[in-house]
Amino acid sequence: GIIRKHTLYPLACCPICKQRVFPDDPKSVVTDESADKYVERPYCNHLYHHSCLDTYMKTPPFAGGKKCLACGNRLFHDKWKISPKVAEERWAHQEAKRRELAEVVDFLGVQ
Repeated sequence: GIIRKHTLYPLACCPICKQRVFPDDPKSVVTDESADKYVERPYCNHLYHHSCLDTYMKTPPFAGGKKCLACGNRLFHDKWKISPKVAEERWAHQEAKRRELAEVVDFLGVQ
């Protein structure tokens, strides 16, 4: 029930990096929603660090949607509302830009 979840939350670990999501000192909880260690809670109620979940949601594989690494349910969160197809297209575009920049750097001999 709800009491069990609230007693487990302080000890919860991010399913991606396996580190505790909350600091030992409650005064140190991160409140900046864009900070790496900000705690995100998708609809399945498992806790993730923002940077871990952001990277996971934006990298392949995308087929069938992303699954929670803790429970296996499809991940839903208001910050990541795009379809798997759109996510894959965005990733492919970013990778193409990265490769193109690397080729230019290589061509110019910039280090």
